[in-house]
Amino acid sequence: MDMCKDNLSKWKAVVLDLDETLLHSDGSVSDYTLEILQKCKDRGIAVIVATARFWFKAEKYLKLILPDYAILADGTQIYHNGELLHGFAMDKKQSDGMINALMKDEAFDFVVSVGKKLFCSSEGIQEEWRESRNFKENLEMPVYKIAAVLKEYDVAKELAETYDCRMYSYRGEDLYGFASGKSGKYQAVLALGELLHIKPEEMIAFGDDENDYEILRNVGKGVAVANAIPKIKEIADDVTESNNEDGVAKYIEKLLRNL
Repeated sequence: MDMCKDNLSKWKAVVLDLDETLLHSDGSVSDYTLEILQKCKDRGIAVIVATARFWFKAEKYLKLILPDYAILADGTQIYHNGELLHGFAMDKKQSDGMINALMKDEAFDFVVSVGKKLFCSSEGIQEEWRESRNFKENLEMPVYKIAAVLKEYDVAKELAETYDCRMYSYRGEDLYGFASGKSGKYQAVLALGELLHIKPEEMIAFGDDENDYEILRNVGKGVAVANAIPKIKEIADDVTESNNEDGVAKYIEKLLRNL
C-alpha cells in the first residue's frame, strides 16, 4: 500500500500501545513523538493510549503524553482525565477462585487490580497506588485484572481454563495476566468508540505484541512497528520503523503532511 496516498483526514482516533511501540526500549518518549501527537490533537484527532500497564506504571506517561483517553490493564479499564470512565470487571466467582488458587502456592507472586489501586501478595509494599494484602478475605470490590509470575505457560493456561478467564502472556517475561473474557484492548476501543461516536474503521492503531492483535486486525488500519513479533507484522496493514526509531511518530507525520 502506498502510504502517501493515505492521510489522517479519514481518521478520527489514533490508538497507541506504549511498551516497545511508542516508547523507546529504555522507557523514554522523544520530544519529536510528543510534538507529533500534539499535532493530532490540534487537528481534532483523538489520541488514545492502550496498554497492558496498570495505573501506577502508566501514570507518568499519561502526564507526559496527555492522551484524550487511556485504556489500561489490557483493556479492562478506560480513563478520561484520571477518572475511571468504564471498566470490565471479572465475575466475582472468577476473581475469588483465581486469588484462592494463587494463594495455595507461596511461590506465586501476584497482584490484583481494583482500578487505580493495586493489591500485592508481596509483603512490605505501601505506596500511593500499590499496597500489600494477605488476601485471606475475599475482596468486596470489583477486580479488573490479576497478574501473576508463574513457572510455566501450561500452569497459566490451566488457571485460565479453570476459571474461564482471558489470559495474556508478555514476551520476555514470566508474567501472565488474567481478566474477564468480555475485556480486551479491542473491546475497550469498541466501548470508547460508541461513547465518542467513532467507528472502528475510523481508527488507526499501532502495536507490537500479542495483546495488540485484535485491535490491529479490526480497526480501519493496523500498523506494526518493525520490532513487533512476527504474528503482529503478518496481520498488520502496514509496518513502520521500530520503536527506537520513533516509527509511530514518523508514520503519523507522513500522513499529516498530506492533509
